[in-house]
Amino acid sequence: MRPNPLRQSAQYRSGEPMADAAAPRPRGDYGPVTDRIGHIDALRGLALLGVIVMNVGSMVMSVNAGHVLAGATLPEMGVMATDILLMFGKARSSFAFLFGCGFAILHARAQAAGVAFGAFYTRRLLALLLFGLINQIFLFAGDILVTYALLGFILMRCAAWRDSALLKAGLVLVMAPPLVHGLIELILGHPVPDLVDLPIAERMARGLEAYSSTSYIDAIRENIMLGVSRHATATAPMIVGDLNVLGLFFLGCWSVRSGILTEPRRHVRLLRRLAWWLIPAGLVISGVNMLPMLGARPGGAAGAMITASAIAAPVLAGGYISALALYFSGARGWLSSLLGAAGRLALTNYLLSGAIGTWVFYGYGLGALNSFGITELTLFGIGLFLALALASRAWLRFASHGPAEMLWRRLSY
Repeated sequence: MRPNPLRQSAQYRSGEPMADAAAPRPRGDYGPVTDRIGHIDALRGLALLGVIVMNVGSMVMSVNAGHVLAGATLPEMGVMATDILLMFGKARSSFAFLFGCGFAILHARAQAAGVAFGAFYTRRLLALLLFGLINQIFLFAGDILVTYALLGFILMRCAAWRDSALLKAGLVLVMAPPLVHGLIELILGHPVPDLVDLPIAERMARGLEAYSSTSYIDAIRENIMLGVSRHATATAPMIVGDLNVLGLFFLGCWSVRSGILTEPRRHVRLLRRLAWWLIPAGLVISGVNMLPMLGARPGGAAGAMITASAIAAPVLAGGYISALALYFSGARGWLSSLLGAAGRLALTNYLLSGAIGTWVFYGYGLGALNSFGITELTLFGIGLFLALALASRAWLRFASHGPAEMLWRRLSY
């Protein structure tokens, strides 16, 4: 078999979009690199914490919210409001941004090593699509990997864009869709209709029946149904979300090419300014966006404003990444180490968290859908992440990649 120069090059060592290795130097100076970017691993680990906590909540609340909220105390409602304010949408936005970073790192290394990138990355995306389909069908219906893989093909076609084009396109795709969505609702005087009108109550009742069943086949059937109908039953929000993800891919790619994320200590002033502006603005807008989740559903101009406030997720995520990139780039303590280990095994941990969570809650496993309140769900999500992070650190003493990452690399190369 012919040796693969892409695989053998030191500049590709540990180069995973969900588990990045060391970055190339900015502005075309691609010296030899062998170390990982520790602060990007830590950022990914922290984003994974938010994703796991939100996914755990979704596994229960998406089908059994009525039962959980009926027994919720005022402090528990406060916990839910805090989760929504700080993490809902923001963790996934951060994850999407970091995926774009990983793409840029691999593409830069391909150019530095003088090897073809298209065929290699196409295999990576097809392998990621396979992981996503397995996750969507057999584990957790709220999979994000399929979306990442499909939009990754668009990102790959834009690899030759100038940095300024990536920045402008990213900002437009992140900011414009929610605002246009809100404007359309204001003009129509009502929410944008979905392709398939399926009331939320009916959807939740169907899901509760399927996931309460002791038959694993019922859960698989519901997972497939949710996967194929998601864009039809929540058409406008899904389109806005997909465009946001693509925009975050572009911005993540730009942040690596410009050196802002790979060498944050050289861009302290800019990152501090972004954090000071984006975090307060994101929190305020997020406070507006969370109102429907707390029971407030106004119509007219107020409803359109709430729809447009979906920009809160990428705005606040941008503030988080700006502040935490500075913090973790200078941190060498246990927290950075633990989050970094979780981030290096992000794909493995993401898949495991879905498998464990659904087994705990759904009828084919422990059937604990009715056993957790709001606070318990949050604590379970945090505890699950900590367990996976500790296991990741132990695993990395004996291997350089996680099990899913190893398979992903083999399929890619």
